[in-house]
Amino acid sequence: MDTARVYLNLKPSRTPGPQCAPPLSVPPDACRCPRSHRLALKLSCAGLILLALTLVGLSVLVRVLIQKPSREKCCVFIQESLSKTTDSPAKVECPQDWLSHRDKCFHVSQDTNTWKGGLADCDGKGATLLLIQDQEELRFLQDSTRGKGNSFWIGLSYTSSDKNWKWINGSTLNSDVLKITGDTEKDSCAVIFRDKVTSESCASDNRWICQKELKHETTSNDS
Repeated sequence: MDTARVYLNLKPSRTPGPQCAPPLSVPPDACRCPRSHRLALKLSCAGLILLALTLVGLSVLVRVLIQKPSREKCCVFIQESLSKTTDSPAKVECPQDWLSHRDKCFHVSQDTNTWKGGLADCDGKGATLLLIQDQEELRFLQDSTRGKGNSFWIGLSYTSSDKNWKWINGSTLNSDVLKITGDTEKDSCAVIFRDKVTSESCASDNRWICQKELKHETTSNDS
């Protein structure tokens, strides 16, 4: 009897004992964000995409604006190069027996005449009596006529009406450029004599200096 009782005690009990409960089912909406949060997230994403597109557009615009002046400069350079190749300045030289200095030609007469006679002679040569531009030009002409022992009319005369020295083009003498020595009278005209510019009667006989300006003409190579 004891043995049978022990055996029965060793047999596993078939009485259902406590077991692990199955996992609780999760509601389908338990892990979802609220609808307002999802809308805010979508709007944020759309905003970021719009911002990225804006930055790309601005970078493209800046690049175009930077390249535009370079293109314009390039076009101007090309046009200038083409104009230089198609148009070449014609070489202009002073006539024979004329002196060349900077952009002028000078003719020193061999004859003598009054101031008006010299004026008419220059006009017949398509020139004018000398109009001194500056001290450097004056020194050049003084060196060119030095040792010839004559006075040379220039295009400067004294007008008694306004008591001024005036050039033949109507401009008044600038005393900073030229100083006139000698007596100034009613009919006085200016001459270059050695290293001075002096006043002398317009009716006296002297040599004179004519001038004409060089004008460079362009010739086209299209033909």
